[in-house]
Amino acid sequence: FCSLPHHCTLYEAAQIIKHSPLVQPLNNNNNNNSTMAKKGSYKLTSASGDGPKTCAFFFSDKGCRNGANCKFSHDAAAAAAAAAAPSGDASDASSSVVSSETESDGEIIEKQAGAYASLAKNVPVATPKSITVDTTGAANPFWTAPAAVETPKAEAPTTQEKKKRKRKKSQSTPALGESIFDLGTEDANNQKGSIDATSPPKKQKKVATPNQQQHPTNNNIASPNGAAASFRNLQLPVASFSLPSVNAPKPTSVTTPRPPSPQHEPAPTPPPKPLPVATPAHLKWKDSVIATRKHDNYKNAFDFERKQQEEFSAGISAPHHWIESRPYGQWCKGNPAAIAIDCEMCETKDPVTGTTDPKSLCRLSVVNADNPSEVLLDTLVKPEWPVSNYRTWVNGITAKDLDNVQFTLRHAQMFMQSLCSDQTVVVGHAVHNDLLALRMKHHSNVDTAMLYVSKDDDGSTPSLKNLAINVLKKQMPEVHDSVNDARVALDCAEHYCSKGGKVAPVEKVFTRKARASTDAADTTMLLVHRLPTSTQPNHLVEMFLAYTNVKPKNVPDIIFSGSHGKCNVEFTTKEHAELAYTTLAGEEREDKTGKKQKRVSLKGGGYVCVRKMKKTN
Repeated sequence: FCSLPHHCTLYEAAQIIKHSPLVQPLNNNNNNNSTMAKKGSYKLTSASGDGPKTCAFFFSDKGCRNGANCKFSHDAAAAAAAAAAPSGDASDASSSVVSSETESDGEIIEKQAGAYASLAKNVPVATPKSITVDTTGAANPFWTAPAAVETPKAEAPTTQEKKKRKRKKSQSTPALGESIFDLGTEDANNQKGSIDATSPPKKQKKVATPNQQQHPTNNNIASPNGAAASFRNLQLPVASFSLPSVNAPKPTSVTTPRPPSPQHEPAPTPPPKPLPVATPAHLKWKDSVIATRKHDNYKNAFDFERKQQEEFSAGISAPHHWIESRPYGQWCKGNPAAIAIDCEMCETKDPVTGTTDPKSLCRLSVVNADNPSEVLLDTLVKPEWPVSNYRTWVNGITAKDLDNVQFTLRHAQMFMQSLCSDQTVVVGHAVHNDLLALRMKHHSNVDTAMLYVSKDDDGSTPSLKNLAINVLKKQMPEVHDSVNDARVALDCAEHYCSKGGKVAPVEKVFTRKARASTDAADTTMLLVHRLPTSTQPNHLVEMFLAYTNVKPKNVPDIIFSGSHGKCNVEFTTKEHAELAYTTLAGEEREDKTGKKQKRVSLKGGGYVCVRKMKKTN
């Protein structure tokens, strides 16, 4: 029996009636039937043609689910009367009522039958309300007359109640903006994609991105009290040094806190290089700074980022070991607009990794360009690694001189950062070497090696000795003194400014004296020249390893002039240098000075020359 009265489908109701014991198949061969029903049709019969029709389901095991609302009689007396009536009369006097659903599963005809009598005798009967049947409509209580459609559909009240519950659930779900996953519940999925949008979705709250922590860069050494510190008042362990042949004034002792932390972080793309324009004293050097930057070798020589990366790759230094001059401001208005510097370097070696640093700072001298007689700083510098080559023949510094020195590279960086803004003009000869030894990024530079050109040697830069002879008419000492070198470079730069940049080429008057054959400086080196501008020092190391299986000990920065560059490649011993030269394939020729050299072809065409340092037979 249908659990949803009056709303079951036509097919299901037909199956119930078909299998009910109270319903008999219509005999198509019965002559008493005046109307032939369709194949598979069934008839329901009443006790008499004019009496109330008895509910067949009421007297079944399941009973009638309609109860008092049933349109058929639940009266047991009517069922008994139907049983007493003769079967033949009942057959002849039948008042057949054809169901309105006969178009679906065949005709369902209500026919007189005496089948209810046997049931009425055994079933205890309660007297229900008698319902008058509308014989005009003759509607089946299990069906509703649909329009002419093949499969009528009618929703049961329980389906509507489910929809109501689903609507309530959908209204109680979170708004769309909060979480789309909350809408993907089982009930929402069963709604065939329908979403309750009676109320506007709540706006999703934006999650605030936390500000990145401001980390101080390693370009600065902070002051303990946070105040700007003057370079004159820094408390540094200065180790004064002077050569017997040169009377260099000692720097003034200073006592101040360390400089403040940086005010900004460097931008991802470097800003345009500043020019010295803050004061008239700065403007004096503007044209010389521009002339220095226009030199062909400036971009390569002052490529601090590349050098920083090379040192990091070689294990010599890390990026945070470098400093950079800060922007000009109130903190440096009392500082000199320009300074002249010179550094002395030695070679050091890491005892753990064996890495060598060929430009380890061992002396720093700073002269006030506004007052050249004032030496702002002159001190020895204790290298971080053990010294492997003091180069005493160049700088005059011995192991004994550095024994008790406590002034380190970080002290030197602290002093320079307290002294220099990005508009402070740094004057020197090949000053990029001094800045690299300090690991300091600075671009307001006046380099006398780039302001003057050599007369006799195309593409080369003049030495400081030749500049002193040609410009200042002054002889330079054999052993370098950094204070004196800084002052000579400053004087040559002043001469350039006074001439408005119109200076004569420098004649090569001074030539380096030939040292004895036991001097390793000549015997352990090979000159490599005609190098393309794209050449890096590591390229030369790779070339010698590939062609000779001999690894150079040191390849310094390449000095470029015009479209070519050169450098002196150093090997461990004289025998290594000789083996590397001999193993190179190629025709041997002599240059114009009579020194032998070989050509090494480049993969893109052209060649470079590898030349011996001394004339040989």
